Amino acid sequence: MARERDGANNHQKDVTQVRNTDANYLAELVELGIALSAQQGREELNQKILMAARNFTNADGGSLYVVNQDESELHFRIMVNDTLETFFVSGRETEKPFPPLPLYDDEGRPNYANIATYVALTGKAINIDDAYSADGFDFTGTRAFDAKTGYRSKSFLTVPLKNTSGVVIGVLQLINARDDAGNVISFDPAIEPIINALASQAAVAIENSRLLVAQRDLMESFVRVLGQAIDAKSPHTAGHCSRVPIIARMLAQAAVDDRDGTFSNFYLTDMEWYELDLSAWLHDCGKIVTPDHVMEKATKLETIHNRIHEVRTRFEVLRRDAEIEMLKRKLDGEDALQCEADFARRVTELETQFAMVADANIGDTELDTDTIFALHDIAEQEWTRYFDRTIGLSWSEQQRLDDAKLAELRATGTEKLLMDRETDIYNGFNRGELYNLSIPHGTLTSEERQVINDHVVITQDMLAQLPYPKELQRIPDIAGNHHEKMDGSGYPRGLTGDDMGILEKVMMIADVFEALTAVDRPYKRPKTLSECISILADMRDKGQIDSDLFELFLTSGTYQEYGRKYLREDQRDEVDIAQFIVSNPD
Repeated sequence: MARERDGANNHQKDVTQVRNTDANYLAELVELGIALSAQQGREELNQKILMAARNFTNADGGSLYVVNQDESELHFRIMVNDTLETFFVSGRETEKPFPPLPLYDDEGRPNYANIATYVALTGKAINIDDAYSADGFDFTGTRAFDAKTGYRSKSFLTVPLKNTSGVVIGVLQLINARDDAGNVISFDPAIEPIINALASQAAVAIENSRLLVAQRDLMESFVRVLGQAIDAKSPHTAGHCSRVPIIARMLAQAAVDDRDGTFSNFYLTDMEWYELDLSAWLHDCGKIVTPDHVMEKATKLETIHNRIHEVRTRFEVLRRDAEIEMLKRKLDGEDALQCEADFARRVTELETQFAMVADANIGDTELDTDTIFALHDIAEQEWTRYFDRTIGLSWSEQQRLDDAKLAELRATGTEKLLMDRETDIYNGFNRGELYNLSIPHGTLTSEERQVINDHVVITQDMLAQLPYPKELQRIPDIAGNHHEKMDGSGYPRGLTGDDMGILEKVMMIADVFEALTAVDRPYKRPKTLSECISILADMRDKGQIDSDLFELFLTSGTYQEYGRKYLREDQRDEVDIAQFIVSNPD
């Protein structure tokens, strides 16, 4: 009876021990599931998966493979072996220990010879006691590895990693299970359900990680496509949206690298770098709705085309009228020499007047009051129109005109040489010829300039509508405040330096510097580095850009690095930065 009771007690102890072991496994699986669900990098995730599997089985080594995107190969990701004291991670090793494993041969037949590819193709786990005596699988590569390293690969446990749809996305392979004394043994079949459960958790974690990366890549690609579309919209600003991120990242990196200066405590997390990149690419997204005729307005009379040609034709008409008048006077018996002298004087007058109009159309010099008055005097001259101005108009153009205006346009008669018609005002723009020619400086009217400036407001409105994750909440401000100034004179919000963070101030400098150095703007010649730095220094002196960031821009050599990589040789002149550095008594 005593022996029976002792046997019963021992059995109970065994049951209790098994339950405790199962409970420990369950607790570890739960803990691992929590760890795998945390956001982390791909390499860290792979390490956690392999480490957990080896801990469960006390395996000497192990490897992790993932199926590539077109499901044609298994790609090595990580391998660990205690005996060999090896730790390989894909992308970091000097020599790849394992090439990709093809899942199919050249004729498209499944590759069942390799144990890892067999598991990937069939989705079945394989437990082998001794690779050297196993049938059905080709362990030639394993034997070669052993011969090279002096290792003895024996027991193998290979399990598939299946996602939530049951599709194999990877393979986990464990090598040489060990007992408590360190001897190599077979993998206990009782542990397989635990490893399969771990593999399922691992597959979900890997799939989630892939989805997060895919979402991030998709968002970044979409943002870049949008930026490239805006650049492509105008050949005169081509490349701006792609170059500003380069300058912004360079300057931000200089601030991060600053060890002893003003920015010694400044750093950026991976998500903050990502936030800066997206913001820089999106900073001009509002230009997607800016009318082309405003973006492309290189002269004052330009809309879809440069209307100076129409004005010149009217001058040609006046010249021909003068010639006709001369010939009529001769036929009427007036003095021929006097008639020709009057005609020559009129031609000279018209040529001088047109030269003034054409020069005013360019917009590269400021018009004084006398010139504007002279343009108005020139505009008062009349020429005779004989053709109906409503012929050839589109339906939408005619819809803008009432019956009285249509009748007026149909009637022939005299017209002013330069005109500001009521019909020239629509869609918020005044396209009047005299109105546009009288712009004091540049080529844009006040309404057009406001539309250009409003691209920032539209940018802010567009970006404010997007549902950002917590880590990217500052994108609307970083992207939308690049036209603000430290002294509050910027737009559209009139913010001051105290209202903005470092990355917003970085964007301000990056945007201005790119615009100054750009070679594709129709309204200015390309500037040299020294000219650009001088202009930035003047903005700093006026309190418009951040002084510390500007000086870091110079002392870190950021301006030189950008110039060396992205500017023309004739722009890369020497800059004496000492003259722009303001000593700080603090």
